[in-house]
Amino acid sequence: MKKIILALLILAVLLAGSFFWLSRRAPGLLKEAIGRSLNKTVRIQAIDYRFPGTFELKGFQILENREPFVGEVCFAVDKVQLEVSLLSLSRKRLTVDEVDVRQAQVVVRKRNGKLYHALSDAMTRPAEADAGKTPATAAAADAGMPLAIHRFYLNQSRFQFIDYDVQETGFAASLEQIEADFKHIVFPPGPSKTSYNIEAHLLQGRQQKTAAVQIEGWTVLGDYETDALLRVSDVSLPYFRPYYTQVTPAQIEEGRLSLRAALRIHRRLLTANVDMEVSDLYFSSYELGDQLFGLKADEILNFLKDSAGKLKFQIVLQWDLGDRGVEKREVIRRAIEQSLKKTLIGNVGNILEQTLQKLSEPETGAGKEDWEGALKKVKKLFR
Repeated sequence: MKKIILALLILAVLLAGSFFWLSRRAPGLLKEAIGRSLNKTVRIQAIDYRFPGTFELKGFQILENREPFVGEVCFAVDKVQLEVSLLSLSRKRLTVDEVDVRQAQVVVRKRNGKLYHALSDAMTRPAEADAGKTPATAAAADAGMPLAIHRFYLNQSRFQFIDYDVQETGFAASLEQIEADFKHIVFPPGPSKTSYNIEAHLLQGRQQKTAAVQIEGWTVLGDYETDALLRVSDVSLPYFRPYYTQVTPAQIEEGRLSLRAALRIHRRLLTANVDMEVSDLYFSSYELGDQLFGLKADEILNFLKDSAGKLKFQIVLQWDLGDRGVEKREVIRRAIEQSLKKTLIGNVGNILEQTLQKLSEPETGAGKEDWEGALKKVKKLFR
């Protein structure tokens, strides 16, 4: 009995010592592990630790370490809670069971076709690092610590995308009230599927209400295999002029876009089936020769609009992500042109069918004028 009591006392002392050591060392180990996993500058004002693996980080920031945005904040939150596997802190892999983030600020920047964000270095695969342009890039990737996050919650947060390629001073697109749930995030990227469900509101100027955005599906970060569904409602087209002018020089004064897109990436080939609906559309100017996508603008708009004045059509877009010579403008423009012509041909068939039906019904009084009128409408479309 004395031996048992003595063993229990020794065990209690060891546990107390281990708890004291963890309380002192765990916050520092976690901060170091996060920095190594992300290969970014990490700032944390304070870390509260609760045994066995709960950490609360206060004043948490991730700073960009690559030119030209060195020192810029790419992720910031006042408080974040993590459930961490303690064994991973002393190993060469950081495993986080759950992350709960509220009211965070997330910033992604784009310049010269490159994206700069909190996970940009963590997403660099070893093969890419070995083939990099500078030894420093490969060394940074080798020094990184693998990171696995089983569940990541993002609540009431804000996301900002700043594009310096479409506007020299940076065009900002912002999402607010983000509610997101991510599962199985692994860096460097591997063959596992990362699933996600995201809902947010897209800001588009003071004079416009926010647009609703939802995306759900999965992506394999290792090779970008994807199966996802995107829904967007009431996007203000004039606000996003820097983007639509990449496809057409026409000027849109008014217009709201809603779309539903099924997105699939297989073997680096992106296929997007997009159902589009445009309402309250008004152009201040068309393309050269009063055309839109190679067709007479006024005529195609009259043909395609329904009784409520909405323009509805579907595009199928295919893009080889592995071909760097492909121009996005040409891919999107060609898809829209093909869709408009296909939709118009269908509508032309309807017009001719209705005219023939009138001619076959003597009581309607239809005659040669109706037939000629239908043919004139068809000819105008393809002038």
